[in-house]
Amino acid sequence: MKYKGFFVKITPDNYLPRESEDGEIVACEGFRIEVFADESENVEIDIFSAAVDFELVKNSINEVEQFVKDYIDCEEKEYQRMLDEFNCQ
Repeated sequence: MKYKGFFVKITPDNYLPRESEDGEIVACEGFRIEVFADESENVEIDIFSAAVDFELVKNSINEVEQFVKDYIDCEEKEYQRMLDEFNCQ
């Protein structure tokens, strides 16, 4: 997926650790998200995850793609600073 000049790799993951309401760590379904400066995936900018019933309401590619767009919108200035630092434009 490409969004605002960043390249995003979304991978399903069944073992994302999250803390439940009772404080127990549980393994959740969801997605691992990697953000790269370009298609070559040589410069990784960020790695994060989105779990069902935590960051996502349901396990769907459409929902995770929207989550990624919202996340990048929030982090765009920091990502751009990192790109400038790495001279990757």
